[in-house]
Amino acid sequence: RDVTSKLPVTFTKIAVEKKLMKILTWNIERPKTEDQLILEKLAEYNAEIVILTETNSIIKLGKEYSFVATESLRNGYDGVKYKTGENRTTIWTKYKIGIQQKTYDSFTSVCAQIETPNGLLNVYGTIIGVFGGIGERFKSDLESQLLDFENLLTESSICIIGDLNVTFSGRAFPSHDARNKLNSVFEKLELTNLTSEIENNVDHIVLSKSFMESRTVKIETWNLDKKLSDHIGICVTLE
Repeated sequence: RDVTSKLPVTFTKIAVEKKLMKILTWNIERPKTEDQLILEKLAEYNAEIVILTETNSIIKLGKEYSFVATESLRNGYDGVKYKTGENRTTIWTKYKIGIQQKTYDSFTSVCAQIETPNGLLNVYGTIIGVFGGIGERFKSDLESQLLDFENLLTESSICIIGDLNVTFSGRAFPSHDARNKLNSVFEKLELTNLTSEIENNVDHIVLSKSFMESRTVKIETWNLDKKLSDHIGICVTLE
């Protein structure tokens, strides 16, 4: 006689284990040749998602990575003497790249949906203000990208990352207005700027709160002496 059907049924909630993940950003100041010191530093952190700004196609991260990038810059574009292979932003990842989203400027910003073990992540890699945080170009870039960020509002988590040319602690650069506008959109989209407490820093990693749920965050920086490029490098580890 089968007696198991008379036993009380209980259900146990099984927690889904989150995979450790590293997300890295670095402005490498327009390398003209394959810089071994930069490559060694990137290999040291071995991040799953890497956003390089002011980069070049000669910088290659290895066979385990795939990438999407902004369009190559021809010599004279925007009045700048660009070298062959230069581009403004590249997303490198060890994960599968899915849908690539359109951005306001294909020479400056690139956006792709990445299939991570912890769920889909819309990664928006960018520079705000290709000539720095000054002038009308910065203002127009900022307003256009704020619209891009709002258009990212999907069921997937969001990561906005790169050289934002705005500080969020320390001296307000380029202005309190720019800082406040970005913070307002981050709040609306339920994002957290993980790098906001790094004083006088303009490179940032901004991530959906839902993607970081129940996780600890470790932040590492390097190139503080600005010898390898004119920006520090930042790596965030989600544990």
